[in-house]
Amino acid sequence: MNNPEDEITLNYSFTKKEIGLLAKFLRLKETEIPHGLENFAKTIENSVYDCMTLEEVKKFYS
Repeated sequence: MNNPEDEITLNYSFTKKEIGLLAKFLRLKETEIPHGLENFAKTIENSVYDCMTLEEVKKFYS
């Protein structure tokens, strides 16, 4: 269990472009994502899926 003293809160509002760039980068580097960043990567990917249709997502990642 994480110690609350070890947690840091970071407030940052990503632009749609930033989310897209991060999502593509993380997809390209998915085998290199350090342990512990899996939830971050999944959150970024989910944000892409939440704002696009399935066809748009397929085009986005191709």
